[in-house]
Amino acid sequence: MDNSIWSILDVIFVGAGVYVLYAWVLLKTKGEITTSILMNKDVNLNKCKDLEGYKTYIAPRLLIFGIACLLYGAAGLINSYVMELPLALYGAIMAVFFVVLIWFALAARKGVQKFW
Repeated sequence: MDNSIWSILDVIFVGAGVYVLYAWVLLKTKGEITTSILMNKDVNLNKCKDLEGYKTYIAPRLLIFGIACLLYGAAGLINSYVMELPLALYGAIMAVFFVVLIWFALAARKGVQKFW
C-alpha cells in the first residue's frame, strides 16, 4: 500500500499540533485567544461574560489537544519512515487521539456556551 497520502496527513497532524501548542503559548503568555481554533466565526470576543474564566477553562484542554495532535502525527511518521510500530500500539495511539479530539471539540463548545 502506498503510504504517501497517510504521510501527508501525518505531517498535517504534526503541523496542527504545533499550531495548537503555539495558540496555547499565546494564550498563556500574552492572553491572546486564537479564534480559528477555539470558536466559530459567529462568536464575538467582546460579548464574553468572563474572558479570564474562559482562558483558565480552555488553556489545559488546548495543551492536551495540541500534545495529542503532535504525538499522533509523529507516531504516524515514525510508523511510515523509521520503523513499523506494533499494530496494537499504533491503534491505541489512534484511538486515544480520536477520543481527545472529540473531548476537545465538546469542551470548546461547552466553554463558548458557558462563558458567552
